[in-house]
Amino acid sequence: MAPRKMVGKVEYKENLAGNIWLVRICFDEEVGYIPGQYASIKVSEDGMRRSYSVASLPGGKSIDLLVDVSPMGVGSKFILSLKIGDAVEVLGFLGKFTVDSMLLLDAKQLLFVATGTGIAPFKPMIEDLLYKKHFMGEVRLIWGMRFEDDLYWLKELDNINRDFDNFKIDVVLSKPGPDWPGFKGHVGVVIDRLQQNWENNLNYLCGSPEMINETDKKLKEKGVPETKIFYEKFF
Repeated sequence: MAPRKMVGKVEYKENLAGNIWLVRICFDEEVGYIPGQYASIKVSEDGMRRSYSVASLPGGKSIDLLVDVSPMGVGSKFILSLKIGDAVEVLGFLGKFTVDSMLLLDAKQLLFVATGTGIAPFKPMIEDLLYKKHFMGEVRLIWGMRFEDDLYWLKELDNINRDFDNFKIDVVLSKPGPDWPGFKGHVGVVIDRLQQNWENNLNYLCGSPEMINETDKKLKEKGVPETKIFYEKFF
């Protein structure tokens, strides 16, 4: 489906944690896209655009966007300025960072590795795999953040964990407090502990360029073919 320009209205806006905001944009008709794709948002009168992964499942008349406003650039200021009912021009939907259904026929395990708001496309991708496609292999999410106060969506991820025995999640903090019970350091700490057949793994990476490069190298050292590593970088 070719991308098209649409005008929606802000239906909901929430500060999830720290500098992380969720914005829901509603349209007059159902919007179609593939989990993992992104939307290009007009953020200034002179036509500047910023791209944000869609953080919700398709099948309705709205999309959720997850935005880190800490850069405080044009896009961040636009998101912060939005009020309920404001019109937003959206070019959607774009990108090929999606799960190919043909690859699922032979895959035994899917690994999703995210840092920061790189988790945005993964939530709908994982929900689509488990709730809609009924994928029976292991689906594992490794999410790296800095501080415990930065975390969000824990209830939503716990609900997926409750519904599916084949879904596993590991949260890693690089600057945890003294009482943090989980993994400490970076996402590679968890990857090094995994025992699995890496040749049968599909691997999806989304987050900082540094994490992407380090994880890509680590996976290849474990024997993962380059054709089974997919990534999206957020600069």
